[in-house]
This record gives sequence, C-alpha cells and structure tokens, in this order.
Amino acid sequence: MSDFNEEEFHKKYERERKAELEGFPLKADKFKKSLKPLGITSFEVEYRGSGDDGEIDEVNVYPKEKEKTKIDVGDWQKWDNDKMEHVKTNEKREIDEYIKDFCYELLEDNHGGWEINEGQSGTISWKKGKIEHQYTTYVEQEGSEEF
Repeated sequence: MSDFNEEEFHKKYERERKAELEGFPLKADKFKKSLKPLGITSFEVEYRGSGDDGEIDEVNVYPKEKEKTKIDVGDWQKWDNDKMEHVKTNEKREIDEYIKDFCYELLEDNHGGWEINEGQSGTISWKKGKIEHQYTTYVEQEGSEEF
C-alpha cells in the first residue's frame, strides 16, 4: 500500500508553481543588472519545443564583439563529461550559456510544458533594459462531425 497522497501532491505542485511565478521578477531584475556592466546592449534568443523535447537554437549577443565575454556568477553546477554528473564550480561562465540558462528558467517558470506535445516556439530578447518574449503555442485540435 502506498502513502502517496495525490491531493497533497497537487497542492505542493501548485505552491511551487506560484512561488516560481512570483519569484521570477526578482530573477529577471538580477539578470538584467548583471548584463549592464559587461557592455552588452541587447540579445536575442530563438527556441522551439515539441514532442517532449525543447532547446534554444540560437543566442545572438550585441555588440557582436561581446559574444565571447565571460561573467562571474559565483558558484554554479557544470556538467562534467568524465564523471557524467554535475559538479560545483566557480569558473566564469560564457555569456551565451548564462543567457541560455536564464531563458530556460523564464520558460520553465512562466510557460511550463513549452516543450510538450505540439509545443511552443519563440524569441526572447533584451533591448533597452526590457526583456520581451514573443511566442507561438501550438495546439492540436481534433474533431469529428457527421452529416
């Protein structure tokens, strides 16, 4: 016999989702503030997801000469191919990877399921201090009619 309580599970899930949504503006402010001293004026990210898989296809950083910039983000988890696991590091991050991680958080915190079924695609950009997210959500609709 299982001790699993579906109702409690759903309540916990809803609390966590609410916390993610409410906490996202603070994450976004911290992220935007971290870009300004680096001289980055804007970025644009394109992504797509469907069939239970999603990825960021492209990250463009402006001005272009800032694409190889590294940023000190403190401690973070880095994938180690030799150990086949995440390991803690304090190495500086490449700016495109830092931006990708933020965009994945934006999608997960605000559009959970963007990569499931028909999915979603879009562009996340940062210009003039504002983050803009333009997206298309795909929905398959079935129907049946008799005449």
